[in-house]
Parts: sequence; structure tokens; C-alpha cells
Amino acid sequence: MITTHTYKTDALGTRVIVSQPKQVYNLCTPHTLIEVQGHRMGQLDMRRVPLFADLTDAQLEMLIQDFSRRQFRQDEAIFQQGDPGQALYMVESGQVRIYVQDEEGQEISVILCGPGDLFGELALIDGLPRSASAVAMEDTVVLALSHDRFREQMRRYPQMALNLMKALSVRVRYNTQQVGSLTLLDIPGRLARKLLELAQDHGQVEPDGMRINLALTQSDLASLIGTTRESVNKAMSAFRREGLILVRQNHIIIADPDALREYAS
Repeated sequence: MITTHTYKTDALGTRVIVSQPKQVYNLCTPHTLIEVQGHRMGQLDMRRVPLFADLTDAQLEMLIQDFSRRQFRQDEAIFQQGDPGQALYMVESGQVRIYVQDEEGQEISVILCGPGDLFGELALIDGLPRSASAVAMEDTVVLALSHDRFREQMRRYPQMALNLMKALSVRVRYNTQQVGSLTLLDIPGRLARKLLELAQDHGQVEPDGMRINLALTQSDLASLIGTTRESVNKAMSAFRREGLILVRQNHIIIADPDALREYAS
């Protein structure tokens, strides 16, 4: 139950409670508050996010107040390639797929983002339109930081700017590795490397192996490695026959990672 408060509207059009700055009212889900306790914002511990590494407690508490919460249904677009960059986003819960489209409309996935991952930062840095699209792979909650507040925080906290440069360096190295995979590996090799990568980032240990906690279709996998669904189907069937993977309830389990590494080498 909410008592009387004073509100203001931020740059993203979200109403923010002024009288109680540690609660943010979200117009997308009426009567729902973001609870900020210590360094947590909703389900996310902000101290574990690389962008905020080495910030003081006071700096982190001030920074949290600039974020607003947004919810997206499965398959709902967060932004489209070519849109103006109005905010940086961070996944609180759920999964987001970043992808680009060629002239024929074929989608090529760039990266999958999970809790704590940032996306949409490039357009805020260079001021150009979005270079890729973002879509929720499942019901997803993101935390948004507006363009103006992002730039203000970069000026106010040099450590945050340094952290962002480190994050961008990691992204460049990742993209370089992906280009190498596309150039040097065949389809089974690309798929094996991608499955190992997904298991590392989104894996959960089970008795039969490492379960990838993403409900991925063969079309999703094809988009991630730059090939067709038919080619992924053929490679997946071979991996299953050889006992390298299991597929259970639409989730992939890595049963023999060493054998997959041989394919990926």
C-alpha cells in the first residue's frame, strides 16, 4: 500500500518517487515498486556488475537512483537497429538477444545477455543510431539509464568510465574470436565452440552434464554461428549420436565437453 508521495518524471518518461528516493515507480507495471536494499536493485546485486567495480558505497547508492525499471514480454523488442540511442540497459532478470539484419532480412545474432550484462552502450557513446536490435528471449526485466544521466555519471565517476573501457575491450576481443570461428572452423566446429561458450556463461551442473539454462531453438543456434537451421540440425544430430550432448525439455546438456573441445579446436 502506497501512502502520499511526490513524483517527478525522468528523461525516460518514468515516474520517480522524490520523497522516498530508494523506491522507483514503474509505469509499465502499475503498483509495482523497485525495492533497493543496500547495493541490490530488485534481484540484481550491483556490486557484482563489472561497470560498477571499485566504486565506493556512497557512489553506488547515488548511481542506483538514476536507473529505472522496464519489463518486456518474451519476443518483445527492446529497441530496433537504426533507432536513436536513448538509454543504456542492464539485464536484471531474463535473457536478451542482440542481433543484426542483412538487406534480405536474415537475422544474425551477435550476443546473448543475461543478468548483470550491459547492452546498448555504443549508441550513447558515439551518438549514432543503434547498430543492432535487442529482443527479450523470455519475460525479462531490464534497468535503464538515460543518455543524459549516463554521460553525467561518466563525468562524475572516472572509475566508471575506466570500467566501461574495460568492458568494451572484452567485447572487442569476443567479436575478434567470433570472426576467427567463422573463418577457421566448419559448421560442427562453430557449433561446438558456441555450445561450450553458452555452457560457461549460462550453465548449471546436473548429473548428466552441464545444462545450458536457455531454451534455444535450432534457428537461434544457426543465427549465433552464421549458418542455416538445416546445418545446425545435421550437426546437432551427429553430436547426439556420438553422446556429446543431450536434449531434454528444450534444453541442451553438455555430456562430453572434452569431445566438443576437439571439434572446436
